[in-house]
Amino acid sequence: AVVSTQSTGKYDDLLTTHNITPTNLTVLQTTILNINQPNTKYQEYHPDNFHGVIVTSKHGVRFLRDNRVDVSGKVVAVVGPSTVKLAREYCDEFSGVTVVWADNATELSQIIVTSLPKHYTWVFYCSSKALDIIPDTLSQNNFSLKQLVRYQVEKRTELEQEFLSLPNSDMYRAVVFFSPSGVEFTASMLSRVVSRDCVLVAFGGSTAKGIKQCFGDEYRVEVCERPTPNGVLDVLLKLI
Repeated sequence: AVVSTQSTGKYDDLLTTHNITPTNLTVLQTTILNINQPNTKYQEYHPDNFHGVIVTSKHGVRFLRDNRVDVSGKVVAVVGPSTVKLAREYCDEFSGVTVVWADNATELSQIIVTSLPKHYTWVFYCSSKALDIIPDTLSQNNFSLKQLVRYQVEKRTELEQEFLSLPNSDMYRAVVFFSPSGVEFTASMLSRVVSRDCVLVAFGGSTAKGIKQCFGDEYRVEVCERPTPNGVLDVLLKLI
């Protein structure tokens, strides 16, 4: 059995067909902000003022969609296969949009600084828990970037009660984390539920770094080679 810090049917179906029983916990509570929250001069951050738009999650795309942000003629840079699928669906409604993407923020940063014109200016619609990978890389390479928080990420108020209600046993072979925030919000509770023999599975490199920061060498850590359901499955099958 495994504990997953994200609840999603596509993972459950795949894992159960391989006799892996997931226990899902929804860790994050996300609030999409509208264009003018909280009292910001959004026009300074409108895509009209930039060559490119960066979003690193499906929530970033939902901000664009919910607020009907016009991205005509822009480069839209995206992290993750599920995010790029949503982004392309949205960008198809506008003309002249170029979508570039990568599996993680590090790779996307490198695409921007090595494959796109240096004079391009960028706006990053990010979360309240955004990492510094993209801003730092663009800054180090003298790219212009403005960053605007457009969705708030918080720990669900019910999380601790749900987490601690899990059986305290050795039945769990792994805990799968999908984001650094998921690691941060459950770190203080983890050792009360799973044994030290449990393997912590990171969806990507940034999440693996979050695990390292929270736990050091306390647990064995495995990183998915692909940020997809099959990538998670590949890691878990090695543990059976």
